[in-house]
Amino acid sequence: MFLRQIAPFNIETILSLLYIEWAIKSAYEYGYKINKVTLDSLQWKDDKFSFNNREKGIFVRPQILYSESQYPIAVEPMRKLREYRDRIGDIYLDVNKIIEMIEKNRLKHMEESGLEYMKKSLDYLIQKGKVTNDRVNILDFWGLTTLYYIVEVSKHISGINNYKIDEFKDKIKLANEDVFDISGYELTSKYKGKELKFRIYDGSHIYEKENEKYKKEDKTKVNAYITLALLSGSGYILLEEDPEKPSVDQKIREFYKEAKDKTGYDILLLETDEKKLIERGIIIEDSYVEFVSKDKVKKFIDTISKIYGI
Repeated sequence: MFLRQIAPFNIETILSLLYIEWAIKSAYEYGYKINKVTLDSLQWKDDKFSFNNREKGIFVRPQILYSESQYPIAVEPMRKLREYRDRIGDIYLDVNKIIEMIEKNRLKHMEESGLEYMKKSLDYLIQKGKVTNDRVNILDFWGLTTLYYIVEVSKHISGINNYKIDEFKDKIKLANEDVFDISGYELTSKYKGKELKFRIYDGSHIYEKENEKYKKEDKTKVNAYITLALLSGSGYILLEEDPEKPSVDQKIREFYKEAKDKTGYDILLLETDEKKLIERGIIIEDSYVEFVSKDKVKKFIDTISKIYGI
C-alpha cells in the first residue's frame, strides 16, 4: 500500500513489484500459499497542493530521470500554480501538453519516447468521457497512468502480458470494523497462478472520518497515518521509509506516533529506502520522484534488484 497525494513514484512502483515477485517465489520455496496479492495506492484529493513541494509539483511539471527537460502540463500557468494552495483534486492537466511531452521525447529518442504508456491512459479516459475541452483531472490521469506503468514494468519483471484495466467500486474494512466505499481504477492480472490486483483510489473520506473519530484536539489537521494504522491492523503493509531514520521529517515521526497512540496499531512497513540508490549514484537526492521512461525500465529493474537483493 502507498500513501501518496497523487500517485506513487516510478521508483517506488518498480521496487514494490520486485518485492511482490520475491514474496511469491519465497512463499513457494518455503511451502506457504499465496492466492492473491493486492497493492493499493491511496490518493488524497482534499490535501492542499503546493508546487514548491517536489513530491506534488512533479505531477504538474514532469521530469524524466537522466534528462534535463521539464514539461509543464497543467492547464494553469506555472506562475499561478506557484501560488496555488487549494485542493489537489481541483487541478486539471492539458491533454495537448501531455501529448506534446510524449512527442518531444519521441523525437529526442528517434523511435519510442518511453512515455507511450501515458497515451494509453489518455485514450482510456477519452473513451470514458473523462476528458472535457482537452482537460483531464490530475488524479484520473496519474492514477490510471500508474497502472499502465505497472503493466510495462511487469512485462520485464514477471513476463506478464495478459491484464485488464477498468474502473472499480468496492468496500474496504478497517481493523476497527469501520467500512468505507472506495472507487477508482483497477489492474488485474495473474502470475504463477496467483491473482494480482493493483488499485488506485482517493482515500480523503477515510482519512477525514478516522481523523475526526480519533483526534480529540486540532481536528483541522488531518493525520492520514491514523487510517494507515487501522489498515495495518487489517493486514495491509505500507511501502514507506522507516520513520525512525534520522532523514525522516520530524512531523512525519509525530504523525506515526500519534497514529499508534490513538489506534493501538503499529503501521507495518516494507521499507522503500532511496538512500541505497543515492549511495550507489543511481539517483541524486531530489531525483527519486522523477519518471523512469519505458526504454530505461529493464536496466533500472536489474540495477534495483541487485542493490536491494531481491
